[in-house]
Amino acid sequence: MPRKIFLITILCLIFISLSCVPPKVNMSDYTVISDVDSKTVKHPLPDYVINKKKPKVAVLPPTDNPRYSQCQLYNTAQEHLVQALANTGTVELVERSQLNVIMQEIKFKAGITGEIDIEKFSKIAHGIDFVIVGSIPSASTTTQFIEGSSWTDKKGKTHHIPASCKEEANINLFFRVITFPAGTIQKALNMSGQKTITRDARYSYDCRVQDPCGLLGQAIDIAINNSIQELMQAFPVYGYIYKTMTNIKNPKERLAFINLGSADGIKAGSELEIIEFVKDIDPIKKQSIITPQVVGECIVSETNLQPDRSICIISEDSIDRVFTGHAVKLKITETFGRKLQKFFR
Repeated sequence: MPRKIFLITILCLIFISLSCVPPKVNMSDYTVISDVDSKTVKHPLPDYVINKKKPKVAVLPPTDNPRYSQCQLYNTAQEHLVQALANTGTVELVERSQLNVIMQEIKFKAGITGEIDIEKFSKIAHGIDFVIVGSIPSASTTTQFIEGSSWTDKKGKTHHIPASCKEEANINLFFRVITFPAGTIQKALNMSGQKTITRDARYSYDCRVQDPCGLLGQAIDIAINNSIQELMQAFPVYGYIYKTMTNIKNPKERLAFINLGSADGIKAGSELEIIEFVKDIDPIKKQSIITPQVVGECIVSETNLQPDRSICIISEDSIDRVFTGHAVKLKITETFGRKLQKFFR
């Protein structure tokens, strides 16, 4: 990439990132205005929202790829997925020791199968909300020998480019998120990753993949990290609004005080959806059902109140629809860091 285009791209990405950081609010400008901030929602919140329960997730090793069985890619995929989920801070992961016991009980052989006996699993794995199973449909490594070359600049100086070898690994992963005890598929996700390295090589017979397992492992890491935001949509982080305040000088500026904070993976700039749970009747089963509806959005301004408290700036187009008692849910968006990582890959 030409240097000028590279620098312009970096500056644009930095500008976008900085423009997304919300301003800190001056609390002296805000107060509780009785006719707006005293309102509460009509419908009660579900227990899992009130208790702010993080879903408990078990990650099982995917079915291995037979072409590279010596690499035990199923172990690598499981470890990278567990680490990526742990970094989000929005789920509770089943510990390896407990997971090994469960796998022994249901006779689940790591790397051999991606299927589980749902009924047997439900009887053993108490308290687990989701299980992630999967497979590695394809994995490959290739090389390309690039002959050395030379060129002469305008000043007559000759430049030599040595011969090189390009090593490349490609991986495809398929994961399913299964809810328990229902056993239904919450989300299915195809992930793909590619890792390329270039090194000096004098002759074509020197051009071979030196560490296929390591190269494929890096491709797995890329595949999972490229898709982690999409995967996290299966595990929404819920909280609720416990107070609202309005700007004395400008009634179109309102704040929501929420019971989510840094301990829940929330930070300044996080976008939240504001949810109302509406009670309805299933006309076929004649049963009461609760349907979540998005009534607005807000963006987190500060999270330094407490580990489980934040201030969220309500978007202007939804200020009249947001009240105490509404639920809030983290809106999964691609971070600036992820955009940069994708750009450099």
